[in-house]
Amino acid sequence: MDKKPEKLVPEVRFKGFTDDWEQHKLGEVAKVTMGQSPSSKNYTDNPNDYVLVQGNADLKSNEISPRVWTKEVTKKVHKGEFIMTVRAPVGYLATANMDAVIGRGVAAIDGNKYLYYLLQTKLLDRTWEKLSSGSTFESISSNDIKNLEIKVTETEEEKLIAKLMDTVTYFVTLQ
Repeated sequence: MDKKPEKLVPEVRFKGFTDDWEQHKLGEVAKVTMGQSPSSKNYTDNPNDYVLVQGNADLKSNEISPRVWTKEVTKKVHKGEFIMTVRAPVGYLATANMDAVIGRGVAAIDGNKYLYYLLQTKLLDRTWEKLSSGSTFESISSNDIKNLEIKVTETEEEKLIAKLMDTVTYFVTLQ
């Protein structure tokens, strides 16, 4: 017999929403693709080849910042999805502003903006740090990401939360 997801009701809500929230694993509500590095012999500095995102060094201002290209396509992130670093440093996020090949240091997550902000909180509360393992450098696995327990609600409420977070982010980053 399947276990029914845990239902939750937050204390503070947008007006008009009364349905329970549900707890799910991230892998149940979003597609997670772990990166796979192309062979280094296929790395280039030719902007006509595929952009390669290997880790945090390839992400600037929450977007892909190309510095290495490749002729070999292994795993991909598509424009609009987000990228999360899975090796030291773990848990940093960026939105894919272009299609790119992803290496072992990152994962692509095809989720909505609400999930993007929710995953940012996991960096702040040190969730990824607690899950990280490895003697040489921190890293998290596909299972760590896919099995992460998250709370979700109906799509319209998630959109309002994401819009509020966009507004907060805008005002925080104003200079």
